[in-house]
Amino acid sequence: MKFDEFSVGDIFFTNEVVMTKEEIIGFARKYDPQHLHMDEEAAEKTPYGSLIASGFHTLAVVWAEFIKMDILGADSVGGLGAEKIRWRAPVRPGDQLTGEFSIVNTKELSDKSRGVLSIEIVIRNQRNQEVLTAKTEVFVAT
Repeated sequence: MKFDEFSVGDIFFTNEVVMTKEEIIGFARKYDPQHLHMDEEAAEKTPYGSLIASGFHTLAVVWAEFIKMDILGADSVGGLGAEKIRWRAPVRPGDQLTGEFSIVNTKELSDKSRGVLSIEIVIRNQRNQEVLTAKTEVFVAT
């Protein structure tokens, strides 16, 4: 979608993603090798009592679902960054995650060839519990 097709208040929901134990461990081994993400026995001794997913894994898999929806598509011309990433609750094997992506601000740039979308992200589990929140800004062609 072109920049001017977006409006503040637009909301997009992703398909559900199921977090498997194997994917949690695999992601952790490669990108976030902490014991609570990849060692079940050690994870049982943490305050969480079991294996939990890396927050970066949680964000990555739901972001991928948003991108697969092709809302930004070829009109996406890069990101400015992410901020206020908050891990609200642990994500465990078997959790079913859904992302909500809300347009909270739009800003056309002076060169008029692109604008900036500010997007708030809320990821919830199967109990409708927020597990992650974040905000990102992306460049979109006009």
